[in-house]
Amino acid sequence: MAHRTVDDWLALLQPMLWQPVRQWQERINADPDLQQWLQEAAYRAAMEVASASAPDTLSAAYQGLQDELIVRFAELAEAVARLTQGCGRLRINWQPDAPHYSTVEIDFGRDYCIDLFIPLPDSSLDALQQALTHLRHQLPADPPYPRRPHQVTAILAYQGRCPALRLRDHLTPAGRQLTAIVLLPGQQPSAEMPPETALQYLHAYFLSGAPASC
Repeated sequence: MAHRTVDDWLALLQPMLWQPVRQWQERINADPDLQQWLQEAAYRAAMEVASASAPDTLSAAYQGLQDELIVRFAELAEAVARLTQGCGRLRINWQPDAPHYSTVEIDFGRDYCIDLFIPLPDSSLDALQQALTHLRHQLPADPPYPRRPHQVTAILAYQGRCPALRLRDHLTPAGRQLTAIVLLPGQQPSAEMPPETALQYLHAYFLSGAPASC
């Protein structure tokens, strides 16, 4: 199979916008060219680490794989950067003890899991409401356990600004209750608030003209 171009990757991945990020990653990892490279490179690096004694060998091997990934699949890296408005990048999830389980992921540079990436057509409350409705549909239908809410987190991207919204489904004595947390880049998470309040919070953030930041 011919090496995919940037346009090939865009055509493959763009229809998956608004779908869970794990589905993007599954599609990427299903590429035969990437599969072959990943299996060979991950195994080779694992063998090099196993036969070395220097303490920094593991980190050096990982960085070597990461660099090789970006060079070998520069077209994919560019497609991911475009689709995520510069907020996502390719990252290898290398498993040196089980290299055949290594995968390629999309890293958004957060210390929490991103379930969805939602590009907004504009920063209006209507667009934010549409994103919230989509996010709500991603929550499990089954009731959560008490004090163990279901939750789903999405980046809501517009013009290179990529705040995240976390929606939580709680089981309370009065029934199920939705709350939201706003996660702005470089800031502490907000307090939990009603989802509609979170939309107002995000709307004000976009209107503030804060510089693009991921």
